[in-house]
Amino acid sequence: MSVVLAVKALNQYRKRDIFPYLGLRYYLESSAGRKNRWIEEVCTRLTIDSSDFSYLRTYHFKEYSDGIFFHRDIYLPSPNEILSEVALITELSKFESFKPKPYVYSYLFAKESDKVGVFQPYFNGFRERHKSIAKACWNIEGGVVLYTDIKKFYPSIEFSNALAAWEEACERSKISEMYRRLGRAILEKHRNVSSEDKTSKGILTGPLFSHVIANILLDKIDSEMYEITKGSYWRYVDDVVIVGSCAEVTEWRVVLENKFLELGLELHAGDKDFQVSCAEWMKGENDFEDSFGSGWISLISNIKRFLLANPSKVKDLQEEFLKNNIRIPVVDYKNVAETSTYLQKFQDWRRKFRWATKAVKSITIDQLLLQARSCELEFSEKLNDFLSREELGSLYEQKRATPKLRYLAGRLLYLTSKENMASLYPKLEARPDLYLLAKTMEAVCTRNLSDIARMGVNATHAAAQLLRVENGVVVIDKNGPNSNVLHQSLAVLELNGIDHEFVSDESELRSLAQGENIAELMRSSNGFVRDLACLHGILPSRHQETVDSSFDRDEDLALDVLNQLQNSSHC
Repeated sequence: MSVVLAVKALNQYRKRDIFPYLGLRYYLESSAGRKNRWIEEVCTRLTIDSSDFSYLRTYHFKEYSDGIFFHRDIYLPSPNEILSEVALITELSKFESFKPKPYVYSYLFAKESDKVGVFQPYFNGFRERHKSIAKACWNIEGGVVLYTDIKKFYPSIEFSNALAAWEEACERSKISEMYRRLGRAILEKHRNVSSEDKTSKGILTGPLFSHVIANILLDKIDSEMYEITKGSYWRYVDDVVIVGSCAEVTEWRVVLENKFLELGLELHAGDKDFQVSCAEWMKGENDFEDSFGSGWISLISNIKRFLLANPSKVKDLQEEFLKNNIRIPVVDYKNVAETSTYLQKFQDWRRKFRWATKAVKSITIDQLLLQARSCELEFSEKLNDFLSREELGSLYEQKRATPKLRYLAGRLLYLTSKENMASLYPKLEARPDLYLLAKTMEAVCTRNLSDIARMGVNATHAAAQLLRVENGVVVIDKNGPNSNVLHQSLAVLELNGIDHEFVSDESELRSLAQGENIAELMRSSNGFVRDLACLHGILPSRHQETVDSSFDRDEDLALDVLNQLQNSSHC
């Protein structure tokens, strides 16, 4: 249990961004640095006492409109601050005053011992909210469901409001003074960066602690609206749903809007603010009850089991996947499998489940190929069925269909042939909510990243994870601005070992990605770059080797593409 916090941090960030993930891996190469005690006592103290703020400002694709790519500013903390955040949030999970109300479903704390991360998987809350809304719709005749959300939620949060909410929650919980000071120190760093970059009013989008602060800040409004609506109120991050009669919903929305305005928050109008009858909403009551994803879950579980039990067959599996158009990452668990801790755990697992030894031995490369092909056929059929339905024209039907379309198309990126993707991506591109996914498919088919590289690091990293399984140069045309967005995307490609022939000015991030000028980067004015260079050391680049290996047997099999393609405003 001594490395729980370290693995929590890795699992939280491997899903999100390659830069902080690599920083964490290099930080945790020290046997002392990976221990819970070090993280709880040393990392937290360094974050509290340091007046520096070490964040990397990255640009994520937001939307495409009128021929222009729009981006969202996402800030990534340095490894030490990430680890202190993980220690802080793990501690907060023990106190009721920091936990979201039962009718708030976003960023729910994971169990203290759970290595999946500091938050539960987002889909758990999303599905539970759906079930609760369904119950409310059954209980009202002629009712309506209102969807609305907050404009630029995190950037609109005032520092003074965030700090006041934090101090009040700390007072109610009686949390230790050290963790109270840690939260305050992180908020002050957010304020300083926000003031310098002029990208928000005090809270950065990206850091884990921002999610906790957002829930604490809205806690009072959540409670009041739940009482006013008699239990017909649900929130998921900045997305609010209310159920009632037409008159009630209209009145309650005005009340909600006024309460948010008191905090300087504004509700959207237009497409993001709409109503649908309960009768129409109930057509989708069972949208998340079927089990069409069970085959995928089994496939990913079996791949990890096979790699843990047969670490010497990593290359064999990788080659067979490549021959069969399968782009699922094959992680090297060799170092993990050789540790005594792993052997002990694996033996315990076999003793607990008598069938386990036989079950693991039965997993072969041929069996994995058959499982993958079965998933590919199922997902292709279902996706084509969805795309052929005419009723997806209404706003609600599109919103309802989006999660499943993303699920199906996202997994086909790993499983289907380029020929099949070539027929799919033009259909997906017609839907704004699937544009990022469509352009990723196009990039895999053509190896032309001219659009992807200018869409931002999330789009580029998603494409890079799929393209890196094959050798070859990618194309990026010289038309368009030679911007910071493009420089970051080039760095992501270089971190992944993907060759390109695009000529542009060098940047610190690109030098870091290429393993060049590390000594100079150790003196960079950017704290994030400086920290990562120091942790990497003056050695040949080892980024790709690190990404392809695992730190711990409980580290997730990284399916980065699926996480990058969620296009979340909150990471």
